Amino acid sequence: MSDNVQMKVSHSFPGYSEGVVEAATCALQDGCFSGDQLKVEVEARLASFTHAGYAQVTGSGFAALQAALVAAGVRAAEKVIVPVVTCPGVYHAVRSLGAEPMLMDVGTELPLLDADRFTADMAGARFVIAPHMFGLSVDLFPLHERDLIIIEDCAQRQRPERDPLAVASVYSFSPTKLQTMGYGGGVVTDNATVHNRIQCFLSPDEAEQGGAVDDLPFRIHAPVADFQCAMLLAQLDRYQDTIARRQVWVEEYDKQLGDLQRLQTEVPFRYLLRLPEGRSAPELAQALQQCGVSAWPLGSQLLHHTLKLPGDYPNAERWQQQLLSLPLHEGLDQTSVNHVCHQLLALL
Repeated sequence: MSDNVQMKVSHSFPGYSEGVVEAATCALQDGCFSGDQLKVEVEARLASFTHAGYAQVTGSGFAALQAALVAAGVRAAEKVIVPVVTCPGVYHAVRSLGAEPMLMDVGTELPLLDADRFTADMAGARFVIAPHMFGLSVDLFPLHERDLIIIEDCAQRQRPERDPLAVASVYSFSPTKLQTMGYGGGVVTDNATVHNRIQCFLSPDEAEQGGAVDDLPFRIHAPVADFQCAMLLAQLDRYQDTIARRQVWVEEYDKQLGDLQRLQTEVPFRYLLRLPEGRSAPELAQALQQCGVSAWPLGSQLLHHTLKLPGDYPNAERWQQQLLSLPLHEGLDQTSVNHVCHQLLALL
């Protein structure tokens, strides 16, 4: 590499293997566009992968979350608890139903939904969305003890199981997730009635079924193409390989940054560095950007910042200053990881 060409290391990168590209290409060459031929197969595979009774794939993670909320019983004016650390789409999915998102601060030990953060104004809430952020896992049991109806958001912690305490579990399969179908989403459940409502919500062209589903507030059209289903089938089959490839770089970061503290994630989706006292993650991220390294603080995941919402969330603010996400994806190589570590240590 020429001395005057700066290396650039992206924070996230799609993990398409040769097998995934081949699967999508074969589906296209076979003229499979409608989503009918492979949709049933990929839904059965997703249900098996997550140890769920039923699965439905959708055109987006947003549509999957909408379907889960509607099927769980969320209606206009309902209060739905949402952690302040999550992606804006979670907030907007609640608002799209006319429901009221109730923002809650995260915990002190992890930047996740924490039942100890409940406030008095949340007393009337019946529903909660629990996002497993960054590869970390929310403890759903304290939420269950409060008799809340739980929708589990697994977009950032895809693993071969779901938490049975959740009425439904939602997935995003966008390009930089652990598993992708280009763009798309999925929702799984063990409840036959919930699954039936999800199917009806996502089938606007089908006749009303009556009974348990005739009170749906609206329906949406969020189809997937067969080549997307082929991609996801291949991704599900290579899950363990995906984990192993990312774990290699986790261990390399640990080796080179051994004196620095990180949050141990359950799934290697993000490498989360916990900065020493007095250092600012947003400032360090900006400095690394000048060195060709894309590292992320939590800024884009703080709803009150991104959406300019009122409220005081001290734990989230503290995590915003302390936590820095380093590049972690299958597009990394030894040279790029060395570059990240060298630039980071030089700045610290």
